[in-house]
Amino acid sequence: MRRFLPVLSITIAAFFAYSTVLAKEITERALAVKAAQLVEVFALLGAFVTVAMIVAALVSTSTFRIVFAQRMRELALLRAIGATRARLARGLVVEGAVVGLLASIAGVALAAGAGQLVPLAGLPAPGFPLMPALIVVAGSFVLTTLAVLAPAWSAAKVSPLEALRTSAVQDTESRIGGLRWALGILMASGAGVLLVSVVADGLATKKRPAGMTDELLLRTTISGALAFGALIALGPALIAPVLRMISVPLRRSTIGSLAVHGVGGAPRRAASVTAVVALGVSLIIATLTGANTLQGLGKAEMASAYPAELEIIGPVDAAALRAAGLTDVLPYRRTEITVNGRLTMRGTDLDLTKLRDLEDFRVDTGTLADMGPREIVLSTHTASSLGVAAGSHVDVNGVQMTVAATVFGGVPLGSALLHASDVDDDPVGALANGPKERVPAGFEVEELSERRLVQQNRFTTLVAIAVGLLFLTMLIAVVGVGSTTALSVLERTRESGLLRAIGLTRKELGRLITTEAGLYGIVGALIGLALGIPYAWLAIISLGVEWPLQVPVVAVGVVMLVLTALTAGAGLLPARRAARVSPVAALHSIQ
Repeated sequence: MRRFLPVLSITIAAFFAYSTVLAKEITERALAVKAAQLVEVFALLGAFVTVAMIVAALVSTSTFRIVFAQRMRELALLRAIGATRARLARGLVVEGAVVGLLASIAGVALAAGAGQLVPLAGLPAPGFPLMPALIVVAGSFVLTTLAVLAPAWSAAKVSPLEALRTSAVQDTESRIGGLRWALGILMASGAGVLLVSVVADGLATKKRPAGMTDELLLRTTISGALAFGALIALGPALIAPVLRMISVPLRRSTIGSLAVHGVGGAPRRAASVTAVVALGVSLIIATLTGANTLQGLGKAEMASAYPAELEIIGPVDAAALRAAGLTDVLPYRRTEITVNGRLTMRGTDLDLTKLRDLEDFRVDTGTLADMGPREIVLSTHTASSLGVAAGSHVDVNGVQMTVAATVFGGVPLGSALLHASDVDDDPVGALANGPKERVPAGFEVEELSERRLVQQNRFTTLVAIAVGLLFLTMLIAVVGVGSTTALSVLERTRESGLLRAIGLTRKELGRLITTEAGLYGIVGALIGLALGIPYAWLAIISLGVEWPLQVPVVAVGVVMLVLTALTAGAGLLPARRAARVSPVAALHSIQ
């Protein structure tokens, strides 16, 4: 059975990929007209399917490496009786390819079966799209075959003398070769150079030429890929320092100290597993951080676009509106202005200090309080285009004015705010809060609150989909932790028996195994945290978002705790297996 442990991760990935195809077909059948509005959702699904497949391939590579190491004596015996390295490698690759084929077929079959349950929710069944199914099967098969190449060639290099050794696994070396060091440092340096270039160009260029945002995003993506490649290359050398950093409280107990030694005793294996976990964590944390930052900007933009529940358009009588039962009535006037002879825009005399949702605005420079005559408030985007900030002087329709403040997210009802004494026109509308039905007849009314709610719900839905899909990707990484822990238990049967023989109880041995599994999650989470937040910031800079980075500390903490719990839970079954073995039987086993 242990030879087929990679099946689970590939099966989940194939299930995920084909389920996306079925979901799209269901949506197109049920919402034939509105399906076009969900294009970005399925683009998002496609991106996360790609990530899930990559994670599954990494988990498979790690698991194949461990499975082949577990069979080292068997492979050495085959070498001893005449099998060549090439023939042995071909046999292992074929074995991995068969595993990938079975897993991909199983994943597609499970997804197709789940799709037939859709009518229970009142939606039409998706049928069986044959071509996408074949593509998913073929893709998973190729991915698994590629994943097994490196472990197969490495295992095929086993010496025939390994058959005489009592230990089947030799994974205690944390040292890596000079070529691997050079490759890792080269990739890390490349990631750093690209990171610095994105920060320098993104922050320095206020007015971007066409295509610059796409270029910065490409640099960010390449930098992230290089950073992850460096992590894979240098991982075995990083395990010991990271473990020393987090193991201080654990070393106070016998179980914790043994768990740290167990993870650190196989640094290459630990590096492979934690790299997969780190990828998932970094994506989740980067998504949460980016979403939290964009949500802050979105609130400011929506407070600007929809500053009240109602906008009443036309000459208004504020007293009559208040008498009709509306509250927070704010009449406003509008005028066309030209700033510095360059930008023509709409200016209003709306008093921001009287808006109910003022807390959603964030001032970049200056202050909104005590705004007086011949003062103007601009959005950060407009101020950047003009090259001004709070305190700067600008020409407005031939009159010198002072920039009182610049605000993120835009200015309500226009591009600039003026003092009431600087606007001579009559009121052209009003903002108010209350039911639309209370507005007197004869006015055009826009319900801003509904439009604001639609935008908020859409953003929340997209973020929820992204985070949900990333957590599914994390489950594949957790499968990798479980398979690694299970195989570690198998190859350390004698060690477990010795620990039992010197007094360790079954419960203590079980806690030891689950603590080791949890440590994989903690190490991966810390590395993912170290990568996720900087690259979230880099993505914000690349997009040109004019809003400070906001890290959701509580959400990040929850992710770390959930991940630790999941990885520790992945060690429960291996722990039960280890605890059931009697000390005498364990000491007599030859692993």
